Amino acid sequence: MMKADEREAGKSIGLAWAASLVATALVTLLASFWFQNTPIMSGGAVGSQKLALLADMRMNLARSSEKEKSAVLSASDEQAAGFAEQSKAAANDVDRDLKKLEASVAQSGSEKEKELVGKFGESWKTLSAIDAGLLESAMQNTNVKALDLSNTIGAELQQKIDENLSKLTARVKPEWRKAQMEKVAGDASLAIRNIALLQTRHIDDASEADKKKLEALMLAEQGKVSAGLKALDKMAGKKSRVYIREATTDFSEFMRVNAEIVRLSTLNTNKSTAALSLGKKRKAEAECDRTLQALQKLAAKKP
Repeated sequence: MMKADEREAGKSIGLAWAASLVATALVTLLASFWFQNTPIMSGGAVGSQKLALLADMRMNLARSSEKEKSAVLSASDEQAAGFAEQSKAAANDVDRDLKKLEASVAQSGSEKEKELVGKFGESWKTLSAIDAGLLESAMQNTNVKALDLSNTIGAELQQKIDENLSKLTARVKPEWRKAQMEKVAGDASLAIRNIALLQTRHIDDASEADKKKLEALMLAEQGKVSAGLKALDKMAGKKSRVYIREATTDFSEFMRVNAEIVRLSTLNTNKSTAALSLGKKRKAEAECDRTLQALQKLAAKKP
């Protein structure tokens, strides 16, 4: 059962995502509204052109952000890749319009406009660098893949091991011998279940230090299983030894899958992209949008 603090953390992340998406939609709406109305206030063609350009830049900035967030939230590589391409396309439109704006301001802009365009250019470089790494990570989905491995192949192997250990002890005589083997088999099964639980904790944990601690616990449980299987192999009769051999082979495969789960979980792309998208990315994006708003106000005042 999920702990109360884990549930609260999940709710907080969900609310943060919802707030972020709402903010993005509002920026798009406001930019569109500004574009439709401010040319009326501006009597000159140059001012109107700048306003149109700036409105387009704000809308494409918002679109790029919206599609980036969709890429981060996507559960499949294909969906993430599609949203990432849409985000990049909108960002390319911002790049295109920035070049036009720089040329226009260099020719007829005020010193304040030149200062703001330069400021936007620096902020945009920072934001673009964040997006490059963020979108690449969003398409990897390593935490999702690790969890899928644990819940499918890992769970199937765990079930096969349990079944073979049950068959191994089913017909053992005398009863005291059977009870002894069932105890060893039960401890081995429990240790395997513990490894599976540790996999989930490893995938969910964002801290590298905590992941290392969990890996140490996995190694300890692996030792218990290996010792138990070796003991059962010595205790098994000729007719039932096939079951312990199959269980041993399946456990080797289980640990190979566990190693891949740990590798994917350590990459931690789903956790890291979410944190980056809700942290540094939002700050850089807000700085870009504030600068564009300031430029809009200046352009609206020009005769």
